[in-house]
Amino acid sequence: MKIPNKKVIAKRLKELDSGRWQYRCKINGDTRKHSPETTDKLVAVDRIKIWLEAEAAGNFDVATKITQKVKKAVMTIAQIFVIYKELANVKHKTILGNQSMLRTYLSENGLTVNDSVAALNKLQAEKWLRKRKGKGDEEEQKDREYSAHSTLHQAKGIFKKDMLPHYDLPEGFDFHTVKTLQSKPRRFHPATDGRYAKAWEYFESIRHSDSQLYTAFKLAAEFGLRNSEAANAKKSWLLVNCLNVVITKTAEPRQLPYQNDDDRGIFESNNPEGEYILGGSKTERKANVWRRLNAKLTELGFTGTKKTYELRKYFGSQVAQQTKSIWMAAEMLGNDPKVARAHYVGLLEAPKYNIRKAVA
Repeated sequence: MKIPNKKVIAKRLKELDSGRWQYRCKINGDTRKHSPETTDKLVAVDRIKIWLEAEAAGNFDVATKITQKVKKAVMTIAQIFVIYKELANVKHKTILGNQSMLRTYLSENGLTVNDSVAALNKLQAEKWLRKRKGKGDEEEQKDREYSAHSTLHQAKGIFKKDMLPHYDLPEGFDFHTVKTLQSKPRRFHPATDGRYAKAWEYFESIRHSDSQLYTAFKLAAEFGLRNSEAANAKKSWLLVNCLNVVITKTAEPRQLPYQNDDDRGIFESNNPEGEYILGGSKTERKANVWRRLNAKLTELGFTGTKKTYELRKYFGSQVAQQTKSIWMAAEMLGNDPKVARAHYVGLLEAPKYNIRKAVA
């Protein structure tokens, strides 16, 4: 048996997901492999050469001891969390988010952070994805599938390649290799089957007979407000030329131009004596009106699990299409407006746009 030199050995090495190096060759007609317990390539080359020399010299006892797998102690998931928090080269929010998603995954698979990391594997993850997708309505399946893949994609972030050498993982650990569909953001495509046109037509017809429901629809579809924002929208937000949304997920308000000349008058007249744009008690503003709106949208053909949220997505899609700027859409929706303004939106002239212009 001819022993290759170190340079040849180094060329034939295959890097494993764990960061270790594996050497494969034919010995007496059988395919053999050896993966030294090291992530240092030069050290791995030296150890593989010693192993090959023992095999060639017929020192099978020595060769067997070298290749014999020692049962490796593995970490608990809680220990993985500690190392990840200390060594991961990502933002603190990302660390917390990834840990939270892995905790969700653990809970839904009957596991805890005190379990061994060996409890995680690819087959289990793929089975969980199929279970989460479920059966039934196609659109609901897609929503559940998107949510599951998004959760798993974040959970896998704890096991990125640069972190694996820091963990004591079981041989053949493959949880991080399961493929997720959400590595790229999912795009929203506005409906082209007439649902929005039908919705506008219906809600215009009840403008005077049910001004509360009409106003709630208008705030969601024409101004992109979240349910919580619309429920807390005050008359003081009604400026001369825009709706000044003060309550957002960030400290900055956002100004949304009125879409029609009579928008301000419509909002002021819905609840003339009250502080809020939507009338009624807190329960009416925060729950009842949205239940009624969801029920009507269902009748009109909206099939998503969060029907009023589809109106907000439609608003964002139209802003992005008509202004040719996804950053403008982020500004109007209240999604990280400080970042958008600092890097992109501040350099753009805000064009006029009409959300209803492109209604399908």
